[in-house]
Amino acid sequence: MGFFESPENSFVIFTMLHFTIGRTASVVFAILNHLPLHLYLPLALVYDFVQIPVYGFMLENSSRIPFLRWVGRRVKQASESWQKGKLVQKVSSWGDVGIVLLCALPIRGFGVLSATVLSYLLGKNKVKGTVLLLMGSMLGILLTMGITKGAMDIW
Repeated sequence: MGFFESPENSFVIFTMLHFTIGRTASVVFAILNHLPLHLYLPLALVYDFVQIPVYGFMLENSSRIPFLRWVGRRVKQASESWQKGKLVQKVSSWGDVGIVLLCALPIRGFGVLSATVLSYLLGKNKVKGTVLLLMGSMLGILLTMGITKGAMDIW
């Protein structure tokens, strides 16, 4: 049995990809390696759900905890540069739909972290922000799955 064929190794690789490179990489890995999608796609959604309160905690406590002060400064710098960008201005002006789309786009730099920061900057409460982020995550998983399956059919 090869390294990628072992269920334990596939789970570890999927998890490492999801938390280091992102949801797109982990979902593509699951599809390309013919992993049981009925297990791995909900797992990707759960992993995104786990990230939301962690990022929210970091944003809310960035002024109190020394390490998080550094994170808060970086988020503030990033948000200032984002607000200058035309795409982010456009997405921000869309409000709730913008948060969902920012979370859903399977492009590097978009995803749960970016959408959490946008949700925080737009002043969304925790429940509404989490629901919007989970909607975006689900849409992102489906988009990635569709693009990957389509590319595989063309190939």
